[in-house]
Amino acid sequence: MNSAPSAAGVLVAPIAAALNPSCAGGDHAGVLLEHTVLRWLAELVGFPHRPGGGLLTSGASMATVVALAAARQHAVGRDGADVREEGLYGRPPMVLYVSAEGHSCLRKAAELLGLGSRHVRVVPVDGGFRMDVDALRALVTRDVRAGLRPFCVAASAGTVNTGAVDALDEIADVVAAHGLWFHVDGAYGALGALASGAASAGYAGMVRADSLVLDPHKWLGVPVGCGCVLWRDPALARATFSLIPAYLCDDHEDGLGWFSEYGPEQTRPFRALRTWATMSHLGRDGIIRLVGTTVRLAHTLAAMIEAAPDFELLAPVSTSIVAFRFHPVDRTTGWTTSTAGSPRSSSTAGAPS
Repeated sequence: MNSAPSAAGVLVAPIAAALNPSCAGGDHAGVLLEHTVLRWLAELVGFPHRPGGGLLTSGASMATVVALAAARQHAVGRDGADVREEGLYGRPPMVLYVSAEGHSCLRKAAELLGLGSRHVRVVPVDGGFRMDVDALRALVTRDVRAGLRPFCVAASAGTVNTGAVDALDEIADVVAAHGLWFHVDGAYGALGALASGAASAGYAGMVRADSLVLDPHKWLGVPVGCGCVLWRDPALARATFSLIPAYLCDDHEDGLGWFSEYGPEQTRPFRALRTWATMSHLGRDGIIRLVGTTVRLAHTLAAMIEAAPDFELLAPVSTSIVAFRFHPVDRTTGWTTSTAGSPRSSSTAGAPS
């Protein structure tokens, strides 16, 4: 998860500190580079990018708050109200759906936004630790019948525990059928879409997300403090956060507004320089090689584990995470001991003792 920092990102960090701009908006390098970096990140993972369609944040936790705030604003707006003016008072409870393997930042965001953890539905996972789409469909249907307000499904493009990528295309179908917001948490794994062959197959539906979170400070190795949220429709995010007092009016802004209109931060550090330097140094081909190499190493490790009598692979390998455990073999009996304490044969995995 936490990569070593890229040399290019480390080298430019003192420059960003010396310039010390506030990247809320305006016409200067910090803002212009952020627009460039956001476009590059979107293009890397194949996400549709419109000018203004993203924001650099401190990390995925803040990016998730920003994305779900836009989802909440959008859902209440479709119901004919304005959550910024009226809050959630007197409204049917809004329901968020997350995988059992989803990141804890999703629940934190729901609590912070006044949704309440009681209305975060934890969707079971299948044998590959991916969100069970049939279970999701059943939960949404049940909540609609109960008079609740489903508003968002948060899927994972690379979970922390196993690197699992949810069936994004199938989930997008469920979301579309019910008119919900489709959020994808790709903080760690979104760049896995650059891997070749079967490793990237599960990412097909990521392009259908309304919001996508990814962290340049994970797989890319940008020094810590740089997350990212991308939106399909930037106008929805701007409607969620824009507030321009007289002392911040900019008569020369280009129509996109300031970055401070797309999130809660007014004072924003120069996050883009470290990301720009890292991506410029690697280039697109270098980033693809980086992702491909780590995915191949993970599959090599998985094969070694499966061939070893005293190790057990715990989950399918789809990105660069390998979940496994050690089962020491008693060389005199040929038995291993499971986590439950009962012996099992090392030569016939899963056979009764």
